[in-house]
Amino acid sequence: MAFTPCAMHGAKYAGGASTFFLRLVHGGEQRGGKLQTCANCATLTLELLAQRFQKVSEGEVFFDYAEPIACANCGGNLGDRQQAFFGNAYPRGHSESQWYGQVCANCVEAVAEDLHLDSARVRP
Repeated sequence: MAFTPCAMHGAKYAGGASTFFLRLVHGGEQRGGKLQTCANCATLTLELLAQRFQKVSEGEVFFDYAEPIACANCGGNLGDRQQAFFGNAYPRGHSESQWYGQVCANCVEAVAEDLHLDSARVRP
């Protein structure tokens, strides 16, 4: 049994945790932090990351990527108040992966909710 509940669904779970460091950043403002999840929620989170953001590394392999010109969530114009998304995923039993994207101001709340950024433990 895990010592802390899953950051995604809130219940205790058997087995080891997968860890994610997920943040939305704009200037000096940051939202998100460390999330520890059960295996099922880790799989769902990785699927969501793959659908919306660019994988920039996996293990020791780094990928070329283009600077985003559209919102990673809706595909629309980024506008002036876009926020950068940075994600590090450490799924139990798999290689670390890093993710990147830009999110328009209209989609920030939806992305934060989908990734449970407000339940993340923030590290200074």
